[in-house]
Amino acid sequence: MLKRTLALAAGLALSFSALTSHAADTLRVSAIPDEAPTELLRKFKPLGAYLEQRLGMKVEFVPVADYPAVVEALATDRLDMAWLGGFTFVQVNLKTGNAVPLVQREQDAKFTSKFITSDPNVKTLADLKGKTFAFGSVSSTSGSLMPRYFML
Repeated sequence: MLKRTLALAAGLALSFSALTSHAADTLRVSAIPDEAPTELLRKFKPLGAYLEQRLGMKVEFVPVADYPAVVEALATDRLDMAWLGGFTFVQVNLKTGNAVPLVQREQDAKFTSKFITSDPNVKTLADLKGKTFAFGSVSSTSGSLMPRYFML
């Protein structure tokens, strides 16, 4: 399954890279920063090596500071491809009008959310009324948008 997904990504990346406006000597790839940059780079290395071998070009991971930065970098052609969440994909598509989803993992088709509290008296959603919450980035589908939606 992973090989098929990577092959699909490579083929689509090749098609996509032909559309970029910069010199096609390097494919610039990033991801929403939902983990430490070192972890994102570690996870990217096998895909980067695979794409370099299949495409015959340099593939570079470009870390970004936050969710809006990856959207802006794609919209201004400083990136060619990025791992996005649902909401950041919509943001890129609204800015560019031409975002193309390449691959979706099976697990991304489902949404689950867990609310963690240290208060043993909180057992139901109703018990959370009036409490203070911390969410992820406002541009995060799973860390902000969907939990807020399901709490309404």
